Amino acid sequence: MKKGINLRNIDLFSLLRDLIRGFWIVIIVTVLGTIITYAYIKSSFVPQYTSSAIYVVTPKQSSGYVYTNKRLAQSVITVFQNLLNSDIMKNRIKSDLHLKKLDIVMSVSLIEETNLMKVSVTTGDPIISFQAIQVIMDNYSELSGYLTSDAVFDQLEAPFVAAHPDNSLTPRKKSIAIGVICGLISILILGLFSILRKTIKTEAAVEEQLETKLLGTIYHERKNRTVKAKIVQSVKALLITSPIITNKFIEAINNIRIRIEYENERGCDKNAVLVSSVCENEGKSTVALNIALSLAQEGKRVIVIDADMRKPAMYKMLDIPKTEVTDMIKLLQGECGLDEVMYHAGVGIDLIMPIKGHSSTYEFMKAGAMKDLIKKCKKMADYVIIDTPPMSMVSDTEALVDLVDLSLLVIRQDFSYERDILNCINIMRDANCKFMGCLLNDYKVLKVKDKNSIFNMLEERVVEVYDE
Repeated sequence: MKKGINLRNIDLFSLLRDLIRGFWIVIIVTVLGTIITYAYIKSSFVPQYTSSAIYVVTPKQSSGYVYTNKRLAQSVITVFQNLLNSDIMKNRIKSDLHLKKLDIVMSVSLIEETNLMKVSVTTGDPIISFQAIQVIMDNYSELSGYLTSDAVFDQLEAPFVAAHPDNSLTPRKKSIAIGVICGLISILILGLFSILRKTIKTEAAVEEQLETKLLGTIYHERKNRTVKAKIVQSVKALLITSPIITNKFIEAINNIRIRIEYENERGCDKNAVLVSSVCENEGKSTVALNIALSLAQEGKRVIVIDADMRKPAMYKMLDIPKTEVTDMIKLLQGECGLDEVMYHAGVGIDLIMPIKGHSSTYEFMKAGAMKDLIKKCKKMADYVIIDTPPMSMVSDTEALVDLVDLSLLVIRQDFSYERDILNCINIMRDANCKFMGCLLNDYKVLKVKDKNSIFNMLEERVVEVYDE
């Protein structure tokens, strides 16, 4: 098993599917980010109001307004600013306005290319800003004495109470922007989780991540193609004998069948094939039954043993009434013979299967009756296909894997975790039978419609071969 991110295991279909499934998370994160940001901006917003007055700075000896003596005005403004920032002025303002805490900003500036001085006061209250200017104006004579005896301050523009704050409140735009950013971050996180999830998403990952042989790939195909079929759910299983199945699915099954035949020809009487999976709903029962049907179409006599006695599926997939089947558990308990439990299906195969779920089946798998059953079936038929329970749920398959000749593991795309798949592969490799490899099932890909379009069509090419 390779550690880290395998770029060849990144699948666009799986990534897109995870993002679609997690879209509600993106919406929630976006909405919460917007609401929280809006509430924070509203609660933390402090409006600032500015009042100002403009004075003409002239020498005392001058008559009228003089706008050209910028040097005198500049020197006066420097001293005036220092005085406004001094404790004397601040204490005077606090005292006159009866303030416990003085939270104001006072500034003085020279209007460019003139000798006009602008005094401004900014606070969170427009009234206080206006009153602070009034305090400065009331102490104008005293300030003039401190500054210089040569300067005269004549008011050109009186202060006013600010009607609007200097800083505008725009929580809607900012909160929406933050919400969108939160949504984008959640998309990135979802995508990262999808990429880092240790499942098998591509064909290349089977051999690279699992270091095993890819026996074949079965592509996705909708089980019910028409609205009527979806309503009545008439199709219970996807079988190659069904007229609705595409050639792509049939070819995939036939390729697996050819490989099994090749192994049988290479070996001596290697005709017992075990089909299993890691978890439920990976499609092992459908794969096993379709392999048997493909072999039967080639004129081979095939016996299918449904060894998943906890959750039998074969009789459901073939729509066989329970009343017509003798439960194989009776054979294993010695209550009847092989001929009594053998069901001759009209599709060219014989089946030995349970019709209800049984608990504590491991002892039956280990018993000599199961071993004798497989031996007899191998002699009676050209091929014996054994459908077993999921390996991660029960240990029944471990008891059977030494009784067969060939084994294969069905892996559904982006379903079981890599470590669990590897555990099952190791069990099959350590058994007496030959492990043929893994079959990648329910494989979906994104298809580019043409060279000038980008993923404008989602092609569901893989067949839903899930267990019932």
